Amino acid sequence: MADPGTASFLTRANALLRKNLTYQKRNIWSNVRLIMIPFLLCVMLVALQIVFDTVVNNADDNRCGCQCIVTNQNGNCVNETCGIEFSSSDQAFFCPISSPPRWPPLLQVPRPECRAVNTTFLPDMGLPDETCRRTRTCPVTILFTGNNRSLGTSLFGNLLPSSVTVNISDPLQGLAYNVLGTEAESELTNYLDPGIASNLSIYNIQSGCISDAAFPFSFEEETLKFKKELRCAQGLNLWRNNSREVNDVIFKGYRKGNPEGKINEIAAAYDLLNTDRNNFNVHIWYNSTYRNGTNDRPSRT
Repeated sequence: MADPGTASFLTRANALLRKNLTYQKRNIWSNVRLIMIPFLLCVMLVALQIVFDTVVNNADDNRCGCQCIVTNQNGNCVNETCGIEFSSSDQAFFCPISSPPRWPPLLQVPRPECRAVNTTFLPDMGLPDETCRRTRTCPVTILFTGNNRSLGTSLFGNLLPSSVTVNISDPLQGLAYNVLGTEAESELTNYLDPGIASNLSIYNIQSGCISDAAFPFSFEEETLKFKKELRCAQGLNLWRNNSREVNDVIFKGYRKGNPEGKINEIAAAYDLLNTDRNNFNVHIWYNSTYRNGTNDRPSRT
């Protein structure tokens, strides 16, 4: 009898293969289940996709609006064109974006009646008197701090323009050279920016406002027409000694952050840290109230 240790590799591989085949033959139903379970899962996923497409995607409000161009003798549409111009406000979100519009950047600013003013819990810090709320002329307050006050004052002295720049032939691109703001809340998608699409005015934040007159303008974006007003809002830059003071002012601007339960909002704040002529390093505070607890909701700075 031959010594098993002297068997060749092919002999041992053949024996092992026969052993495995015999084992698999005795457990054939286990193998069938192993093959069928992934197959059934794939079938279920395909069925769910078909049901979802039929019930949800094909619903009128869940797809881009279309207009029939050609019908057959039975009155059935055989050719249609789809686009945002044929869509309702609900359908517009499902239309493809071939060329996304370039909206000008908008700063989220508080409403005039909520802007920061001088109060008993924020006294003597350079804020205007509360009477400006009655005339809706309160400035938009921006705080800044840093290690070098003289440099910070110089930088923020040039932050806000003293006049408005508007190109009548291309108002959107012309407005982008200004510091603009809006009271409108941001949406989950800014394909159609609410600050542009709403009836609210756009604020041009300047170092000083000569008058409260509104500058009307209109523009078209593909098939959409917009009529807007550009209003001047004075910007007020205030220096704080450190970031702790900035946090204190911002916190007290919330209704629950002060003993009087008043809203006293700051638009934004900047910490220039160790910024100098060769190094630009800045931290930015912004109001995230409008995120409404959704981490994926965009916020304007």
